Amino acid sequence: MLMGHPILNQQYLSLTSILHKCKSMAQFKQAHARLVITGEAYPSSAFRPVVSFSALDPSGDIDYAFLLLVHSPAPQTLFPFNTLIRGFARKHDSDSLTNSVFIFRQIPEFGLSPNNFTFTFLFQCCSNSLQLNLGRQLHSMIAKTTVQDDIFVRNSIIQFYSVCGRLDDARHVFNESSRVDVVSWNSLINGCLRNEDLLGAIALFDKMPERNSISWNTMIAGLVKFGLLDEATRLFNDMPTRNLISWVIMISGCSQNGWQLKALELFKEMQLLGGPEPNAAILVSILSSASQLGALTNGKWVHLYIEKRRKRIDSMLSAALIDMYAKCGCINLAMQVFESSPEKDVYNYTAAISGLATNGQGEKSIWLFEQMQCEGIKPDSICYIAVLCACSHMGWVERGFDYFYSMTKVHKIEPELDHYACMVDLLGRAGLLVEAERFITSMPIRPDTVVWGALLGSCRLHKNPEMAKRVGSLLLESDHDHDGRYVVLSNIYAESNRGHEAQNVWNTMKRRRIKRVPGSSSIEVEGVIHEFVAGDRSHEESDDIYVQWENIMREIKKAGYIVETQGVILDVEEEEKENAVGFHSEKLALAYGFIHTNAGSELRIVKNIRICNDCHSAIKLVSMCFNRKIVVRDRKQFHHFEAGSCSCMDYW
Repeated sequence: MLMGHPILNQQYLSLTSILHKCKSMAQFKQAHARLVITGEAYPSSAFRPVVSFSALDPSGDIDYAFLLLVHSPAPQTLFPFNTLIRGFARKHDSDSLTNSVFIFRQIPEFGLSPNNFTFTFLFQCCSNSLQLNLGRQLHSMIAKTTVQDDIFVRNSIIQFYSVCGRLDDARHVFNESSRVDVVSWNSLINGCLRNEDLLGAIALFDKMPERNSISWNTMIAGLVKFGLLDEATRLFNDMPTRNLISWVIMISGCSQNGWQLKALELFKEMQLLGGPEPNAAILVSILSSASQLGALTNGKWVHLYIEKRRKRIDSMLSAALIDMYAKCGCINLAMQVFESSPEKDVYNYTAAISGLATNGQGEKSIWLFEQMQCEGIKPDSICYIAVLCACSHMGWVERGFDYFYSMTKVHKIEPELDHYACMVDLLGRAGLLVEAERFITSMPIRPDTVVWGALLGSCRLHKNPEMAKRVGSLLLESDHDHDGRYVVLSNIYAESNRGHEAQNVWNTMKRRRIKRVPGSSSIEVEGVIHEFVAGDRSHEESDDIYVQWENIMREIKKAGYIVETQGVILDVEEEEKENAVGFHSEKLALAYGFIHTNAGSELRIVKNIRICNDCHSAIKLVSMCFNRKIVVRDRKQFHHFEAGSCSCMDYW
């Protein structure tokens, strides 16, 4: 053997040491190539760093490691086999499981026996692929061996059965274990939560002899998943120590479950306590909360924080910033973020297209959609919703249908219910109510209440009480718990001078014990969000607010403002009807903004339901009489009021 030659041995040793210093696959392959030509045989230990890097490093090449194992001299240890199986366990495709099983079956061929690590990684592969039968076979294989008593193997089996939905089997393994540790408890708690057994998870958590951060985080995440945010908050406050994951769970959980103010409070608390550096998940959640609230000051602060800390703005963070500015009515700032984004993909394009559409810039929205396709970026189903909404807001019926059909013909995207709802809204807004109803009845999938609700809204816009009665009756039976259906139908009747029928709708709502979600409006002043409901007297400055609105109303009446009481169904005198609409929540928010901002400054108001005709008319005149830009975001779209006109062109 030439390998016995001292010079070659010295070269071999130097090349082996080089392998341990390689940092990339390209370097490994070059060093490996030089090592191969040094002799006919070499110990497999020389390939330990190559196998480890190729199989486990994110920039590695597991297929290269696999070929290396297949073609190398007979391995003397389990290390390369276990490392390859571990690497495949990190992947989530069917080929990974097939390769892992192949490697596992080769182990006896080399006179070796699988150990606890082998089975631990194999059960991970079975969990990833939900291969219940194969996992059961492995469990049976080790049932009478010492491997079954290994705690790592036991924990991986508990996790495997939990992921596969076999919670009883997971509990059996846990209860039959001679020794369990905190990982065992965590695995079973996670299994309970995966399988919707919240009470079981709570019981286990309470019995745990010791808990680590994973225990707390898993239980808090479970409570958040079930919408029990009060309980999750209490548990979060009781944690002995919090890590980054703890903050991510709570902040994102609050943001996704409608607790936007709480999410912002938690973020500020994390900063004040000197907590961990927020990651992208937290920043995206906070921006989402700010956008939902219309909290521009908070959103700008987060943007400034990102820039000061030199955080990398990837496409998701960029999309969140665009969405935040757009939903705060600052579409120019949103587009500045879009233009400066280093990475443009379908996510930030969609955020920009949607933002332009809802802010009354439909033409720019469609232009950007076409530009995106010219850049070679394929739109997805969500992007098409934004485009169809833009066409709807602009009244472009023919163009909207062109895009609707191009979804399937050009991009092979099958329309979903949300797309059909957009088309009904498009036809309805254009006054084509008969065509909209015909479109619904010809849908290839069964229309849901959102689709029919779009038609009902159009019936109100174009004052068609007969069709509204037919559509509304259908909705009140199929969606009888949705308060909005009753409100829209009753308003249609009231505005058509059918007060008796409007009252019948309200009586039906009361009989069914359906609670109406009160209309509310919020305004952010100096970073603090103030919320109002109609006729609200709870605010500490309510007396000043009402006086301010009275002053405003005197001025706009000089410009021709007349209170619109047509939609009020109360059987009372006209003066009382005027009082009923005179102090709607957006008017109170507007008055508060006048008190606490400088003359001529822009005001932004967020409303949780659609703006009414009277408020819309009043705010148009306010913008003219007081030379103010006023942005109102209602449940459907933005209204940019300026110089007596609105961006919606009175078409909402």
